Amino acid sequence: MNEIYQTYKDRVDFYLVYIREAHPSDGWQVRSNLDDNLEFLEPRTEDERAEMASVCMLDLGFKMPMLLDNMENELDTKYAALPERLYVLDKDGKVFFRGIMGSRGFDVDTWLEAVKAQAALTGAQAAE
Repeated sequence: MNEIYQTYKDRVDFYLVYIREAHPSDGWQVRSNLDDNLEFLEPRTEDERAEMASVCMLDLGFKMPMLLDNMENELDTKYAALPERLYVLDKDGKVFFRGIMGSRGFDVDTWLEAVKAQAALTGAQAAE
């Protein structure tokens, strides 16, 4: 994802959005998180959510900017983002591409094709 970001960041705005914790230790925990010592409480404040987002950025090495969903989880609800989902929005904020929800639908290659298409459209519109 970082390579895609670096390649297209001059033509497409990229943002990761950190939403509510998918598998908090005080909620629905999964075995793989226990095996990997990834046990985090559900953030209760914006500051706690921001801290978790920072840990995510560092641990996963993301280079693109990250935004935080609010504590009412509006973006998560509106975009059905939990647990993870890839989107491309057009210049007007309309959904241009929506990946399949869940880790099995986290298809970076298909997302890349949508990013390329949106970058081409953006470039064509700028030339007009």
